[in-house]
Amino acid sequence: MSEAMVVGGPYRSKELEFSVNGLKLTAKSWGEASGVPTIALHGWLDNANSYDRLAPLLPELDLIALDFAGHGFSSHRPEGVHYTSLLDVQDVIAVANELEWTRFNLIGHSMGAAVASELTGLFPERVNRAVMIDGFVHHNGDAHEAVRASREAIEQMLNPSPRRAPVYPDLDAMIRRVSQATDQSWDAAAILVARGHRRVRDGYGWRTDRRIRFSSPHRMSDEQLDALMQRASVPSLLIVAERGDLWYRDGIARRAAHHPALTVERLDGPHHIHLETQVPQVAALVRSFFELPA
Repeated sequence: MSEAMVVGGPYRSKELEFSVNGLKLTAKSWGEASGVPTIALHGWLDNANSYDRLAPLLPELDLIALDFAGHGFSSHRPEGVHYTSLLDVQDVIAVANELEWTRFNLIGHSMGAAVASELTGLFPERVNRAVMIDGFVHHNGDAHEAVRASREAIEQMLNPSPRRAPVYPDLDAMIRRVSQATDQSWDAAAILVARGHRRVRDGYGWRTDRRIRFSSPHRMSDEQLDALMQRASVPSLLIVAERGDLWYRDGIARRAAHHPALTVERLDGPHHIHLETQVPQVAALVRSFFELPA
């Protein structure tokens, strides 16, 4: 692991780099080594900047926000390798091992929340507490849809689209695109674009691997998710953003019925609720759940 100090707004964060599973995984770190070990996981197509507003409100944590493979400054997965939640879980555990963290807390948003909730079921002995922000492990579609998605994932990998990646004339154009395509404010989108862009010959492009948009193979069935939740003995908090994403909502009741230690809270706000004006309310829920001093 290597690190470098950088300035981020009115506070300081450290840039970290890990060599695990044949990849370079990058991260941002806030807090001190004496703080509560915590790994934060961002959403689909986002990056570690996702925690720029929440992390400073949790100074008691030794908080490390990862760039998932294919996102931010982290390596892309090798040619022919799919992006799956199972490999993301493997990477998170490898980073924790590199840090020599036997146990740690988890915070995840959206896709990161799905990965966090899957990790707590697979490795409950490694996690103290987990907070999921507007996302949870879920199964979309029936068994036939899962088979179709696996076939499509292979076809996309073997025959990728020849379409040219989009190029933007300036960062404002990228921010505008993110803001228009999602529920994010300009300021929230700008935070993610700051880490998500790269210079190209004609302007600016995305750092994210285009293969992240491919179908996901090997989806778990509801029965497999039931078994996963039964193993997830970790105290877990799901924060539902009332104006947020819907993809996981119809599975909450079933997940909760099998999870022995899941609490569900609801906040009025958009999907990126931890990057918007509601961040103090999100921080208050996290602080209470992690039993940090008021």
